[in-house]
This record gives sequence, structure tokens and C-alpha cells, in this order.
Amino acid sequence: MMATIGASALVHAGDVSTGATNSAARKILFLGNSITLHGPYVAWSRVGGCGMAASAPEKDYVHLLASALATHTGTPLRIAPTPCDLPRWYYGNPPLALGDANVLNIADIFERNYATWENARIQRQIDGKPDIVVLQFGENMVPGDMEKFKVALETLMTGLKISSNPRIFVTSFILGSNPVIDKIKRQVCAEDPGQRVFVDLAPARVDTSGAAGHPNDAGMAAIAEAIWKAVSEKK
Repeated sequence: MMATIGASALVHAGDVSTGATNSAARKILFLGNSITLHGPYVAWSRVGGCGMAASAPEKDYVHLLASALATHTGTPLRIAPTPCDLPRWYYGNPPLALGDANVLNIADIFERNYATWENARIQRQIDGKPDIVVLQFGENMVPGDMEKFKVALETLMTGLKISSNPRIFVTSFILGSNPVIDKIKRQVCAEDPGQRVFVDLAPARVDTSGAAGHPNDAGMAAIAEAIWKAVSEKK
């Protein structure tokens, strides 16, 4: 599947333009959960610092997508995940030391705490002025007021827009389905259709037979393929 990204998709993709400058992507930001970034767990996988359950970092969707973008634009993209040993975060705790990382697992700070979301939790990443942002989350969300989730998502996207007006690609629910969450994602994307794209992964049939029910290498490739298609078609 990734051969499509490396070959035929690049042939018809055209120029990958981003933000107000209409220039090649130079900075990318990934905000997700364990599908985007996870540490090693001996019971599941000894591989860490990438999306669970990729067999190696270069096999997860983050690295596959970044590689496709770099190949197409001729501009290498910096991929810097947060350390795997970051502590769990609970509301009221001090901010996590995220540094200049651009691949974040925000399961604790967003998914499980969307009702109290503040952009300050990732302000350094927002201030980094990414050209492209990938949002992949929802699977760990706690039950609650979905209107608060919508507000949190709007707050995050507004902060990104004010900072650098990036193209934002929001994936659908991956581990199973959640029409309620996906409906909100679609609605928020529709508020700024020129810069926001909802990426429906249902047609990709993502293989989630990897460790702990996460995407294996084939599943990761399917995710990367779907996002790449959305990126390359967005003018």
C-alpha cells in the first residue's frame, strides 16, 4: 500500500501547498493517542517511540506520512516524539515537559481531560507554527458532555489558526467506530473548510489486529495512505 504513496500518488498529487503562504510543507505537528505515539511494553511490543503496534518507527503512520511529504516536496521534515518516559498527567498537575516535540500522545491532556482543555497545555507546539497538523484521537475519551468536546476541539483549532493557519487533517475514529465523535469532528472541520479536512478512514479498512488491538504495519500504512491522499488533494 505504501508503494502507492511512494509512486503513483506522487505522480498525480500536484503541489502540496500549506497555509496562507502556499509553500511546501516544512513543519508538521501530530497530536494523537497511542496509535500516534506509545512507549514499549514487553507484554505487547518491545518497540517504543512510535505508534503502537508498528514493528518499527519507520513503519508507523507518522513516519510513513512524513516520508511521503519529504519525498514529494524535497524538504526533510523533522520528526521529534516526546520521551517515552513522560509521567501520566491528571487535571491539576503541572504541565508536562514536552519541549519542542512535534509528535505527541495527548490521551491524558486532551482525550481524558477535554472538558477542561486549555491550549496552554501544548502552547509551545502551537507557537512552533506548523504548516500541517494531523489530529488523531477520540478512542480514549471518557464519557461526558460532547458539547464540551466540541468546544475543546474548536479551541485547539482556533489556536492553531491564529498561530500559523495550518492545514489541519482530522482522522475518524480508528479502533471501532463512534459516530457521535466523528460527527463533531466533521462539524468543526466544516467551520473552516479551506484549512480543515476530515479524513474518513472507514474505506481504508484499517487492520487493527496488532498488539492490544492497535493497527499493525498494514494498518499503519492504510492510515498514512488515507491522510496522504487528503493532503495531496487539498489545494
